[in-house]
Amino acid sequence: MKVLILGGTGLISQSIVRQLVDRGDEVQLYNRGVTVVELPAGVKRMTGQRDQVSGAREAIARWRPDCVIDMCGYTAAEARSLIGAVGGMVPQVIFCSTTDVFVKGSGPYPITEASPRGARPSFPYAVGKVASEELLEQAARDGAFALTIIRPAQTYGGPNHGPNHPLGHRGYHLARIAAGLPVLLHGDGSSLWCACFAPDVGATFVAATGNSRACNRDYIAAGDEVVTWRRYWEIAAEAFGGAPLRAVTIPTEVLARVFGDDSFVLVENYQYNNVFDCRRARDELGFKYTTSLRDGFEWVAERFGPAWQREGQAELGSAFADAYDRCLDWWQRTAADPVLDS
Repeated sequence: MKVLILGGTGLISQSIVRQLVDRGDEVQLYNRGVTVVELPAGVKRMTGQRDQVSGAREAIARWRPDCVIDMCGYTAAEARSLIGAVGGMVPQVIFCSTTDVFVKGSGPYPITEASPRGARPSFPYAVGKVASEELLEQAARDGAFALTIIRPAQTYGGPNHGPNHPLGHRGYHLARIAAGLPVLLHGDGSSLWCACFAPDVGATFVAATGNSRACNRDYIAAGDEVVTWRRYWEIAAEAFGGAPLRAVTIPTEVLARVFGDDSFVLVENYQYNNVFDCRRARDELGFKYTTSLRDGFEWVAERFGPAWQREGQAELGSAFADAYDRCLDWWQRTAADPVLDS
C-alpha cells in the first residue's frame, strides 16, 4: 500500500518508515526538508510547510496514498490544513497525538482511552493536541476519512531522546551522577512514570496502517513498566555507568519558583502520575513492550552517553548550574534545621 507520512524524520517517524519499507509498503514523506536523516532506499519526499499541506492536495491526489500518517500536527490550524489536504480523498488518516491530552492528576489509574480529555491553557502543547483530535474526529464523522488516533507517552531511543529529567538539561544531570554528586528530584520521588522504546511505539503505527479494525479507533501506546521517578533515575545512573544515585527531593512548587521556565514541563506534566492501560493496543494492534527501561537506557548510553556527558560538562558554571547548586545547598540546610526536625 501507499503511505504518506507528514514528518517522517523524528524519533518515532524513522522507526515507522523503516518498518513500513520492510513490510513492502511504498512510502513518501512530506516535510520541510530541513532535518537530514538516512532514509531507506525508495522513500520519496515532498517538501512543504506543515501548516500549508492543504496546498499540496493536487500533488497528493496524483500519488493517491492509501493512508496518511500525521506525525507533526500540533495545532488546530494544522489539523484543518490536513483535512483540507486529504479529506474525501484518502481512506485512512492516522494521527500521532499524546497521552498529555488526558486530564492531569485526576485519576483513576490506569488511564484508558475512556479517561476524560482536557488541557490547561498553560500547557499549549496539550491544548493543541486536544483541539486537533476534536477537529479530526468531527471530519471523520462527516465522512472525510477513517481516523485512527495513537497516543504515545514518553518515547526514547535516539540522539536527543533518553532519560528525561524533570528540570531538563539531561547532560548536566548525567554528568553530576558520573561525578557522584546529588541530583534533584521533584516531590518525594515517588510519583509514577513510564517510557517506551521507539521501535515498539513505531510498530503500533505500522500495525494500524491499512488495518480496518483500527478505523475510527483510538489507542494508548505507552510503556508497561511503571516506576517511581527515583527508580527511573536509579536505572539511568546504572545504565550510564555513574555512581549510585544520590537523590535530593524537593517539592515541585519550590523547584518551580527557583527554576522558572526550566520547570515548565515538570509543573505541567512530570509531577503527575503517568500510568496507562495499553490493553486495547495490545489486543487490536499487537502492541508489545519488548525493551525494559534498563535495556533501553543501556542501548542509549552506549551510543549517545559520551556526547551527553560532554554536554553536561559544558554546563558547569552556567546560570542553570549555579541556580542548581544554590537550591541544593539551601534545601539541605533548611531540611536540617532543628526547628523542622523537632
